[in-house]
Amino acid sequence: MPATIENSEHVTTGYHGTLLKSAEEIVRTQFKMSAPDSGAYLGMGVYFFDNQPSHARRWARRGLAPGSQVAVIASDVKYGRLLNLTDKQHCDDLAWFKREYERKTQTPVSFAAAVDIAAEKLNVDVVKANRVPGNPTPRYSSGLMDLGFSADVEMILAVRNLSNILSKDLVWSGLVE
Repeated sequence: MPATIENSEHVTTGYHGTLLKSAEEIVRTQFKMSAPDSGAYLGMGVYFFDNQPSHARRWARRGLAPGSQVAVIASDVKYGRLLNLTDKQHCDDLAWFKREYERKTQTPVSFAAAVDIAAEKLNVDVVKANRVPGNPTPRYSSGLMDLGFSADVEMILAVRNLSNILSKDLVWSGLVE
């Protein structure tokens, strides 16, 4: 697995889109991580769009009926021990880990499960990946995405250590039209 996992003090702004009622509860209390078996894209964690508030607004609105109240929370997120799946070496290492795990256990695992297992073994605080909506897994290429540059490319953070979420402010709310 990635020998390049290091502790980074880098702080970025993450945007989390959700229902307004949930956002108000999060601001009053704290974020809750997705369950390991929830089918979330990068496994367990609290999900943010890295410096992409418009993606968080779009995510909050997905599949909801007109008139639903949605919101976006902005948070300062410290990378800490980062599994960076926008880095080719980390992607290659994760792919190797997934193959070896499946070979040794004779059990196929999903991409998200492989991320969960690797992140647990490496004590990862944050997993970072890019995604083009409609593609099931992150893909790395030198420079731009394999499918070409698109404003739809999402930079996703799955925060696995809640202490790496340094703030939480409700920055937008609106109705689904």
